[in-house]
Amino acid sequence: MTMNPKETIAFPVRLVGNRLSDEQVGTLLERGFTSFENVAYETEIAELRARCERLIFKSAGAKEGAFFDFVGDAPLATTGLTQLLMPSNFDPELRRMDYHKRLSVFAEQILGPRARLAGDHLFYKPSVAGPSTPWHQDEAFRDPSFEYHEVSFWLPLQPATVANGCLRFIPGSHLMEVQPHRKLVGKERSHGIECYAGFSPDDAVSCPIPAGGCTVHLGRTLHGAGPNSTATARLAYVVIFDVPATIARVKRTFDWQKQTTSRDEIERHWKQGTGRLVYLYRSLRRRNLVDPYRLYNGIKRRGWSCLQRLLRSR
Repeated sequence: MTMNPKETIAFPVRLVGNRLSDEQVGTLLERGFTSFENVAYETEIAELRARCERLIFKSAGAKEGAFFDFVGDAPLATTGLTQLLMPSNFDPELRRMDYHKRLSVFAEQILGPRARLAGDHLFYKPSVAGPSTPWHQDEAFRDPSFEYHEVSFWLPLQPATVANGCLRFIPGSHLMEVQPHRKLVGKERSHGIECYAGFSPDDAVSCPIPAGGCTVHLGRTLHGAGPNSTATARLAYVVIFDVPATIARVKRTFDWQKQTTSRDEIERHWKQGTGRLVYLYRSLRRRNLVDPYRLYNGIKRRGWSCLQRLLRSR
């Protein structure tokens, strides 16, 4: 992904107090993304960076398929894009930070009172040769049998600039259906996918932000990032909130999900072996059994999935 010299730059806005203004929520819902300059304090950034670097450099989650190269098969390589799924599984203190509590207030303003924490990610883009992040919609990774309403808060743990790979967005793309994606050419076994149709990269808006700022985007917003050509690695912590998914109104198939990845195989082996009990415990914790609405929708989705598998087997 190379930057268009005429590409638009959107600069972050300032938060006043601990809530978003109606105008700020409206901007997000209209464009599908926004950015802020002051979501986290300097002390929080320092603590987050220390915790996240520790997880990345000890390859936390590698044995269960949670630690991998998004665009290849060599996490922590000089040309890789290292990702860690659910870092809070390996450092629960991440969930207890005031930063998470602050985001939960924002998420309820955006998604409504049923918004809950869905997960978190870490991305490590190395210096000098850190690769581009392909254009994609987050929902393209999800089960096409359901529709999702979610919001992601992308917090760089150092300034995010055009030179080190700040996020780029396609305005209004959150109003589209999930567009055609494909596995990365020549890297079909990697986790990454790319959107290749239904939009023009010339419409992209880059969102550079300072340390302590964050970008915010919705689940269908097309986004990507340029390479990191600077002398410093780019580290970003992402927190996702959602409301219960609903059964898709029309039948969808995501053909790009049919290719089994190296990460899939490691995760499946772990779930079927030494990680069985850990996986069960985490699944029960995520289901939030004290929330009747989420419990009902979870049972409904599970029943629908079982029915679809039964029908396919006949």
